[in-house]
Amino acid sequence: MIARTLAVAALLAGSLAAARTPAGPRHPAAARQQPADTFPHALHDKLFTTCAACHAGIATGDTANFFPSPDLCAGCHNGDLARRVSWRPHPLPPTNVTFDHTPHVAMFDAMDTTGRTCQRCHATRDSLPFMDVGRAQPERCVMCHGNGAPSHLAQTSCEPCHATLHDASGLTLAQIRAFPKPPSHDTAWVLHHQQAAGGPTCAVCHAQQFCATCHVNARLVPAIESLPRDDRVAELVRNWKPAYPEPASHLAAGWDQRHGAVARASVAECANCHAQQSCIGCHRIQERVPAIARLPRRVNGGAYGVDLAGLRPASHLPNMLLTHRTLAAGGAQQCATCHRPSYCASCHDGARAPGFHGPDFVLRHAQQAYTNEAECAACHQTQVFCRACHQAMGRTGTTAPIGKYHDNQPGWLFGHGGVARRSIESCASCHDQTFCLKCHSATTGWHINPHGAGFDPGVESKNPAMCLICHTTGVPTH
Repeated sequence: MIARTLAVAALLAGSLAAARTPAGPRHPAAARQQPADTFPHALHDKLFTTCAACHAGIATGDTANFFPSPDLCAGCHNGDLARRVSWRPHPLPPTNVTFDHTPHVAMFDAMDTTGRTCQRCHATRDSLPFMDVGRAQPERCVMCHGNGAPSHLAQTSCEPCHATLHDASGLTLAQIRAFPKPPSHDTAWVLHHQQAAGGPTCAVCHAQQFCATCHVNARLVPAIESLPRDDRVAELVRNWKPAYPEPASHLAAGWDQRHGAVARASVAECANCHAQQSCIGCHRIQERVPAIARLPRRVNGGAYGVDLAGLRPASHLPNMLLTHRTLAAGGAQQCATCHRPSYCASCHDGARAPGFHGPDFVLRHAQQAYTNEAECAACHQTQVFCRACHQAMGRTGTTAPIGKYHDNQPGWLFGHGGVARRSIESCASCHDQTFCLKCHSATTGWHINPHGAGFDPGVESKNPAMCLICHTTGVPTH
């Protein structure tokens, strides 16, 4: 009897769906295996002279008469001429093969007058007796339609013989999973499949959800967006995490130093595999790298993208920005493994450094600058950055004679103590401790006590931090 080809549908990329499921890849030969034809055609070759005697609907496309009816079989299998049989026509199996017998029968009939038209496709081997037939094999189709291809899986076009996966709604999840893998889809296919992507050929086996398991930027790629969505494929790839192969460019020496220039030139190429979170593994402050902001972010149900978090050294904790100076002091060579001087200068260049301090820090920076000048010098050049602002504010010249800055405030010298006690930070914008000690020292100078009469030095035990605002080297003991 005439049989239909089952689950031959996956000619190109769809076979990767089988390879990307938790069950693992399936052997292409196993995927193409079909149930054996159990009807004893050879025992009937003396009774019928043509296939159409039982399969009359084949030549006309009448699917209701593709197989013989029970009444036709009962003409012989009536219990007298032959034993009775229980026969019901088999329903046509689900398939995405769009083969139409009608034009092929007409063409072969015109070419062959022996009446063995069906054997051209259904003979199990050449030169066999009439009715020694079986299911048609795709390899026989290639004899006419292959354009020199060694097998039908090597075809560059699938859609003439196969409907798209979306249109083949009768295919089950198991049948889709068993799609065979084309020879072109070798281990390196994923690295160069972009050139073949797009068009109806991919849609024979692929749906949007399949591509979106790898492509972080799936919604931005026209070839992916042109594919229909399919719930069966969504179920097939659910909870699957792909393994991303490294392109040749990423394996070249010095790639970690050069990849920034490549990303700035064409970040869309990076977005196939990398989400913003991929880069944040190393670039903790993503706003500092504009190319990262142009990458898509991971979303629920979308591709995870390459995970580079494990590449960061164990010493690079989340607070690394605040503590890295200790590691850097151990030697520049260790940092130079990943970082160039320009990377450090992106922060440690006072004129171009990004915002680091909190709001209104300029109003309260004086005391920190006064007590920890080395900390400020890590980012700020005091002779340029600091003086530029202090000159504009009229607060320069810390060695100027007493009263020059405050000469518009008569009696300032005698009343400045109250101001200093209320806001020593304001004084520290111009004055350092040595300036104050010219007068306020217990051992030198004018020996003027800044605390006033009746001051109790025992308060130091209650709040030492208060005393250290002025006594930066420690509270005097005498």
